[in-house]
Amino acid sequence: MPTPSGASTATNTSATTPAPTPTPVPPLYPRAAGDTFAYSGQLQQAFQSFPEIVAPGTPSPEPVATTTVNVAQTVTVSTNQTYNGTSGLVGLHVAETDTQTSGLKTTTSTTDTYESLVQVGALTQLLSYGAQFADEAGDTTSTLYAPPLVLDQIPQTPGASWSNGPSATVDEAVAGDATGSPITVVRTTNADGSYTEKTTYPPNFAAPGITGVGQIQENTDGSGTFSFVANGSTISITYSPPEPQPSGPPLITVNEYAGTDTTVKPSSTFQIPTWFGNAPALYGETDQDQGVVTIPASCNLQKAFPGHATALAQTIARTDTILGYTEAQTTTSYVAAGYGVLCTVATDKQTLYYDFNGDQRFAFTATPPLEITTVSETLTMEPSPLINASSQRGTRGVSAPSAPVFGMSAALHANFERVVRAAHRRRAAQLLRAAAHLHLTGGAL
Repeated sequence: MPTPSGASTATNTSATTPAPTPTPVPPLYPRAAGDTFAYSGQLQQAFQSFPEIVAPGTPSPEPVATTTVNVAQTVTVSTNQTYNGTSGLVGLHVAETDTQTSGLKTTTSTTDTYESLVQVGALTQLLSYGAQFADEAGDTTSTLYAPPLVLDQIPQTPGASWSNGPSATVDEAVAGDATGSPITVVRTTNADGSYTEKTTYPPNFAAPGITGVGQIQENTDGSGTFSFVANGSTISITYSPPEPQPSGPPLITVNEYAGTDTTVKPSSTFQIPTWFGNAPALYGETDQDQGVVTIPASCNLQKAFPGHATALAQTIARTDTILGYTEAQTTTSYVAAGYGVLCTVATDKQTLYYDFNGDQRFAFTATPPLEITTVSETLTMEPSPLINASSQRGTRGVSAPSAPVFGMSAALHANFERVVRAAHRRRAAQLLRAAAHLHLTGGAL
């Protein structure tokens, strides 16, 4: 930590008058390897679908279906960790238990995230390199950020802002179908937000007797391709970038091909309105230090903790032009010196504009959308003797340079991010089944 601005640098000029001793400042984040911290809260997922608009009139949306899960976490700190060839990292091991409020299901999972401090000019950046997730069902996820994500800048300055790009590689294995065969997903996101994704499905997932591989390529201009390879044959669907029209808004041309060669005449062609405007904003992120604020009552923070903290707010906007949805995500972490993250609140909203039910090629509607999925989570630090000791370490003279430094927001919300990715994966599966239907019917609906 930087030297406190009020610290004295005077030297002893008198044998009888000792120099004043600076008051040690508690570290911004907890700093002891082997410590374990406790968090609890709730994760809520809400789903709402809207009828297709195929005739005049405004149909009513379906009721919102909501699932609420009680979350309990313990976070254990380790040092000198290595992840993807980078050594000297601080590791945060999160053991999580999720219990549906209905009492119908309880799941457990672990997540390991890896962080470090890097000096950049006059600032010290807290970086996150990636994470590894596993649950009791055998599902696993490995995430690698390249470059690492900036979680915070020290010293904290109200109004300071920064941003991260979306570059990452995510490998998922989802176990649990009847045969024990996993669904595997390899997703690579580029610096501009475009991505490639390959999903391998077990037998009979898409349709009876079909084992398939789905591949997505989204390009910078919003164009892209979805290919489904099943039992030796392939169906490809291509999307054009927005195409200007003599009148009215641009249109997207969708072509279907009975194979991988998309230079031949398509077996079917149709157009839909450009729901994302003249050009897609594939990814945008803003991170900001909002200064010291009152911690919201929704955190339900116990009185033993400070009522004020520095708010670190992140907003992310994504557009997926192949699966047809937009995503808005916000995360705010409340950080206090001597404690670290006291509370963190995250919300993700995915709005779907494409329908892959198979009753028509694509149903498009701008207002209302076809489906909205919202995931929200609030996690709060729990008091314990260890937490009380951690908040006092600064007054016991712990040396900042020699101690590990870490944040917790990335570690705490790793399972939240997995739930968000599951919503994306569900949309990919819907597109797969639509393509499988085309496959079974000879490439026509």
